[in-house]
Amino acid sequence: MRWFLTVFICLFYGILLSQNETEIRTTLYNCYVAPNYSKLPPIRPGFIGEISFGEKLNGEKHWHKYYKFPTVYLSAFVGYPGRIEYGYILGLSPQIVFDKIIKNNWNYHIKTGFGIAWHTNTYDIKTNPKNKLISTHLTAMANLDIGLSYKFNSGTYLGLSVGALHFSNGHVKLPNIGMNLPAVNIFYKYRYDDSQKDIDYNNYVLFKDKWHFFVNAALGMHEYGSSTKPENGPNYKVYNLALGFTKRTSPIHKYSLGFNFTKYDSFEKFIIYQELKNDNPFLQSTTFGIFGAHEFLFGNFSFYTELGLDIYKPFYRYMITIYGDKFTAKEVLKSINSNKLGLRYYVINLNKFAFSTGINLKVNLAQADFVEIFCNFEF
Repeated sequence: MRWFLTVFICLFYGILLSQNETEIRTTLYNCYVAPNYSKLPPIRPGFIGEISFGEKLNGEKHWHKYYKFPTVYLSAFVGYPGRIEYGYILGLSPQIVFDKIIKNNWNYHIKTGFGIAWHTNTYDIKTNPKNKLISTHLTAMANLDIGLSYKFNSGTYLGLSVGALHFSNGHVKLPNIGMNLPAVNIFYKYRYDDSQKDIDYNNYVLFKDKWHFFVNAALGMHEYGSSTKPENGPNYKVYNLALGFTKRTSPIHKYSLGFNFTKYDSFEKFIIYQELKNDNPFLQSTTFGIFGAHEFLFGNFSFYTELGLDIYKPFYRYMITIYGDKFTAKEVLKSINSNKLGLRYYVINLNKFAFSTGINLKVNLAQADFVEIFCNFEF
């Protein structure tokens, strides 16, 4: 699963870039670890450095125009979150930046990315018990920042931004509270050329303009439990089948409506091994829900978001009380809400048939549940 994510991220960046104008960007994140758990070590200031090499999309692909010619980068991160318990962080991530001129030489931007990170110090019950945020060396990472910059001369920019970085293993190994780093950033950027190509976009044909039926089959992996307990357990498989309808409404937007059927091996084994009074462990370890989804399309790649409502989720609602947790309003929301974030690549993208594959992170409200790889068929 981790190697699949690594290869997919590299493939995403390699195909997304084309032979456009080169750009370089350096950023210093002044950050701290957000206190999202009561038993974390005291907060200390930290830093993350980022160096990025990228391309200003200039219109060679028809979708460039619809995103207002953004810039895409491959970014390398290195930093220290402020505590020896968390060690050092190394990251690699594709980034996309949407920027716009405000007035004169002032610009604002929105920058975001999704990649992988390596953590030198992880949770260990004997040697590093205070780091309940990260328990695996390799994690996913995501970042978002909004900022202002000033153009001093041809191609030279200096700016400030605010944002956050997030690191998580997707509930593959516990504990996994996840590390959040709010940050104030300074950055320098040099752009060689701002030109866009004059292309006749009327020659491009919009396809997928009707509703199509889809079938999505996925295999996921997670560790049984909440974010912090129990620890050091085995990994279990999660199976998901989704059915529904999808429609592409523009060259960069696609919408889906459907049903999710999910089966947890960990739930079924817990019911059987603990000899709970249950006549049908298989049925009690499944969930059923409805969802709506959206994709931002980048040619054959897309960024996928899904918002779901869980109608049938019996064991999860029982599991919340097993370890003494209270059934608060937050837990109620987690028991009825399921969301997904993911990246996908369309291997085949024809008018009457499409096949895509990729990786998703599934969460209950905002808490990671499992990571899955999938195959999606559209007819």
